[in-house]
Amino acid sequence: MKKLISFVITSTIICSMFAGCGNNTTDVPQSASSTVSSQGATSSDMRVLQLGHLDPGKDNNAYQVFCTTFKKNLNEISGGKFDIDIFSDAQLGGEREMMEGMKLGTVDMAIITNSYFSNFVPDFMVFDLPYLFADYNAAYRILDDPDVMDPLKEKLYNDCDVKFLDWGNSGFRYIVNTSRPIVNVEDLKGLKIRLPESPLYVETFKALGANPTTMAFSEAFTAVQQKTVDGLEITASAIYTAGYYEICDYLSKTNHFYSPISINMSRSIWDDLTEEEQGWFMEAAAKTKAEQRVAVEGIEKELFDEMGKAIAINEISSIEDFRDAATPAFDYARGKIGDDLVDLVLSKLS
Repeated sequence: MKKLISFVITSTIICSMFAGCGNNTTDVPQSASSTVSSQGATSSDMRVLQLGHLDPGKDNNAYQVFCTTFKKNLNEISGGKFDIDIFSDAQLGGEREMMEGMKLGTVDMAIITNSYFSNFVPDFMVFDLPYLFADYNAAYRILDDPDVMDPLKEKLYNDCDVKFLDWGNSGFRYIVNTSRPIVNVEDLKGLKIRLPESPLYVETFKALGANPTTMAFSEAFTAVQQKTVDGLEITASAIYTAGYYEICDYLSKTNHFYSPISINMSRSIWDDLTEEEQGWFMEAAAKTKAEQRVAVEGIEKELFDEMGKAIAINEISSIEDFRDAATPAFDYARGKIGDDLVDLVLSKLS
């Protein structure tokens, strides 16, 4: 794989889960939470927590940047009392498994993509509405608004035993495929596009005329190679670090979804922390959010420059046409989460 000079960042869920996270068990790795010695120090000097994520553990991957930056900030803010072991590449399971692991206390911390949150707390679906955010600043304004976020955090904590710490940025999502460039809405007609397990994503791509197919991210690369699907929609960071620009022919800047990611902790870990320690984690998460957002925006520009040497990259003809075609997804969301939250977010964006 071609190398890229990147920014340096200091280095079986069942249906009841969808109605409140459930109480079912699943096979996930045991927690790595422990106290360990560091350079000969006593074991009481440092506590190490595991932090899992789905994406490749590469320095220019948005998920990995989120983790490494948080690790650095937490270590500094806690005065070396806490450290983080990062488990990339779905080593702790997919995001569903990590969510369940946090509920059970077998996974300490995890980076979760917003589209998976909505499977457990449907209200998070509002952030996945197609063409909701015009740019990063609009997304940040809503995601950082306590009127919007506080009730959702409370549901996540009470219903799923997951403590939400803060947001990170993985960028807007684009379509990469082996068949043709997506310039107009009609270009999507009949294309078999891999999607994550998000009903709203499926409804959106149905409305756009595609043939959506849900599957785990870990299976998608082989599916594209074997022509089981024509392509998929993911962020620039994932397209590059997973190597999709090397096996696909077209990358279209559809910007159809913004894809926020978040850092979360098992309630069992959170409740075991002192008030001071909880403050360290919240401070580290807030600092990381600010730094990671800036870093990922810059990395994305460099990734496009690099990928453009190997794959055809195009803009879409009219964002308004795509937004109009995706309107049924808003009706679907309103039917699932009601009008109040959707209208609140839209009013704050107007």
